[in-house]
Amino acid sequence: METNDIYQVNRLIYLSLAHSNGRKQLVGRHQDEAKELVQRYQADGQFQVMVHDGLAGLELQVLDVEALALRVSALHAGSFFAANLTEYGKILARNELKAAELLMVHCAVATAFFPSEADLDAPVEDLGIAMVEDVVEVLRRFAEAEAQMEEDDDLVHPEVRTAAKRFRELPEENPDSKRAGGGHSWVELIQRVFEHMVETGYLLAFEDRPGELEYRPTPSYQAALKNATVYAFHAFRDVVEDHQMMAEEQAEVQAEEEAH
Repeated sequence: METNDIYQVNRLIYLSLAHSNGRKQLVGRHQDEAKELVQRYQADGQFQVMVHDGLAGLELQVLDVEALALRVSALHAGSFFAANLTEYGKILARNELKAAELLMVHCAVATAFFPSEADLDAPVEDLGIAMVEDVVEVLRRFAEAEAQMEEDDDLVHPEVRTAAKRFRELPEENPDSKRAGGGHSWVELIQRVFEHMVETGYLLAFEDRPGELEYRPTPSYQAALKNATVYAFHAFRDVVEDHQMMAEEQAEVQAEEEAH
């Protein structure tokens, strides 16, 4: 193995991490180098093996090969590169509560696209679309379910439970959200999450009707959900699903009682 090969392997991994985390300016500054490295990865089998070995050592995996870099993701939730509350806090440059709100919205977005376990293995072209109102509805169901959970239930992170309480207390569309100190809007936060996910290539946006954006998941997003955010996502979805099943059972019982 040549010293230059080691350097190029590490450069490709470095630029791929930047690309996968939405660092457009950083990748843009090295656009020509990134293209050459991706082309070598595609054409040189030995180099590709070296890159995969390097990724494995960092507990990363390739989700997709794109023109400027590899789309990479953490191999599991315990990886150094796995997203957690602290990372979400850095994205917003705020405290853990704001990070928890962001994580809760991300889980709601994922639940809107993948409401069942089988959806994570289904072809993405067979999955439906999601819009802002779909995510708001998922958040409503989660907030209702959280209100019925025991205080010592640790299925979801305590800060996320606090975020659910805030969702019940604050308006989904806050008319004062633009005013300094006026608080944020949940709808605005959902829109920000959607925009960021489109920028990083995890979602595709379509505007069939003026002002009404629809979003579709990509294979990269589907693959990422199976790994780095798997615990937070599955815990969130289980709460929503269990609450939905209980509500449906109660509705059936009530319907039977009214029939008699």
